[in-house]
Amino acid sequence: LWAVGTGNEPGYHAARGEFTLEFAPVPDAATTTEAPSTTTEAPLTTTEAPPTTTEAPPTTPAPDTRNPPDCPSELTQVTSLNDGALTLFTEVVVSPTSDSESILCARLESDSESWVGFGISPTGLMFGANSILGLPEYGSVMKFNSTLDVTKQGPFAPMEDDHQTLMNTKVTQEDGKTVVSFSKYLKEEGENNILAEGENTFLWAVGSSNAPGYHAARGEFTLDFKKAPAPTPPTTSAPTSAPTPETPIPITSAPTLPSGSKGAALDCPS
Repeated sequence: LWAVGTGNEPGYHAARGEFTLEFAPVPDAATTTEAPSTTTEAPLTTTEAPPTTTEAPPTTPAPDTRNPPDCPSELTQVTSLNDGALTLFTEVVVSPTSDSESILCARLESDSESWVGFGISPTGLMFGANSILGLPEYGSVMKFNSTLDVTKQGPFAPMEDDHQTLMNTKVTQEDGKTVVSFSKYLKEEGENNILAEGENTFLWAVGSSNAPGYHAARGEFTLDFKKAPAPTPPTTSAPTSAPTPETPIPITSAPTLPSGSKGAALDCPS
């Protein structure tokens, strides 16, 4: 086969073809009786110029100097997905110093042992979405771009190293459940933005196993973090008269906690 390209860069050929060739053996010099040739070939005087193309050295991404705020100990906004089999806990923390340092804190809890995905997609479509996948197979939480080239690398392609800026990442599995945690900047160059105030369109997906592959279930949903219902504190009214002492209930034995309960008090919300 032969082929020539359209330029010096490797790529698709401009022309190609095939041919056959049969090589004839050259007679051995010790056995030939043919008179030696007296023709002397002039030496080749053409000198090829050395290549002048110099490849640029690889560039190292600049270090991230942002100083994001901490995530709260409790994420108060709760969204039920996948008919209740997947729950999303979120909290947006706005930086007091720079809008570029504001973050989304998130935790996904799935009722199955499989990979779990969360996507940011203004159009509601998978193509063009920025996705975050919790991969128990590798114990990692990473950012991916959706791609149509499913024959080469599946429906997702990992983002470049300088875009792997997730924080507080964790993926765990226990008692048939998968929990994926992460925090992410709301605004990042070359990625879909997350609005701290206003309606966002997100995607969710769960796999059929821990190995990355096609999703077993997926969907889209909208979320406005500004309209998240705040916890309502209990109201107490002033007594109009002295309260009547209640008769104490005698306890004859220590109460037994349900199986699996830690019995720890919950933190009050901020």
